[in-house]
Amino acid sequence: MYKNMTEEVASYKCNWCGKLHKSESDADKCAFDHARGNYATSLLREGYHLGLINFFCGFGWELSKEQEYITQDNCFIISHWECCEKPAYRITSINPDGTLELSGKGSWSGYYGGAVQVNRLPKPYPKEDLFIDL
Repeated sequence: MYKNMTEEVASYKCNWCGKLHKSESDADKCAFDHARGNYATSLLREGYHLGLINFFCGFGWELSKEQEYITQDNCFIISHWECCEKPAYRITSINPDGTLELSGKGSWSGYYGGAVQVNRLPKPYPKEDLFIDL
C-alpha cells in the first residue's frame, strides 16, 4: 500500500512576526496585537500617559489614579533588579500583550530590564529622581 509522506496544509502568516496560524482571523488577531503594541509605544514616546494609552489601545488595564498619569519620564525602584534601592528604571516600550518593558542602569553591571505587568508597577517617581549608575 502506497502512503503519502507529505500533506498539503493551508495556513495564514502574521506579517509582523511570521508566525503561522490555522485561520485567517487568528493571523489577523496576531497582527492586530503587534500593531497595538507598536501604537502604544509610539504614544508613550510622544509623552502620553498610561490612562490615555489604555483608552486609545484598549488594553483593559485597571489603573489606580496614580498610575493613570505615569509617562515614560517617570522612574521606578525595582530593588530585586541589580539590588538597587534607587529609582533607576523607566518604561521604554509596551508589548503587544500590554506588559510594560522597563529598563535602566541601577548597578555597575550595566543596563538591565524586563517586562512588568501594569498591576505590579511600583510607585512612580518624577524624572528628576532618575538614578543612573555611572
